[in-house]
Amino acid sequence: MRLWIIRHAKSDWSSPGQADRDRPLNARGERDGPVMAQWLAAQESPATWIWTSPAARARRTAAFVAQGFAAVSPTLIEAPALYLAAPEDIVDVLRGTPADVSSAAVIAHNPGLTDLVNALAGKALIENLPTFGVAAFEVDLPWHALRPGTARLVSLMTPKHLAATEDGSLP
Repeated sequence: MRLWIIRHAKSDWSSPGQADRDRPLNARGERDGPVMAQWLAAQESPATWIWTSPAARARRTAAFVAQGFAAVSPTLIEAPALYLAAPEDIVDVLRGTPADVSSAAVIAHNPGLTDLVNALAGKALIENLPTFGVAAFEVDLPWHALRPGTARLVSLMTPKHLAATEDGSLP
């Protein structure tokens, strides 16, 4: 099975007094969205099930992710437990993925996602999952049995890396 771990795109901090949950994407986040959607569209094992945090920035990122995976008409589910969630809370949400789903994505926040990437791999792979960073894992267990150390990283992509390469391939 494929698991896509995706941090929301760059958000806007310019509105004093705005609730964190309501912060939208900034101009860079909106620019990165279509580029990352295009990259996702070219990947194998598109997600048919997408979990997202209810934060505005995560929901907007989820719209770009759904656009990237549009060929498989993914189901988009907003999960309140994903808002600023710890890795174990994210895993609890992922365990609720239907058994017949072979590829799922989760869009949420740091530091939980960076910690989740490292926990699933069973070792420190990254120091930080950047905004709209995408870590794709192969998982050999059913969703309900997902736990740390049970996945293998197969790709890691960021808007910055994608912009630095002509074809978006990893070095």
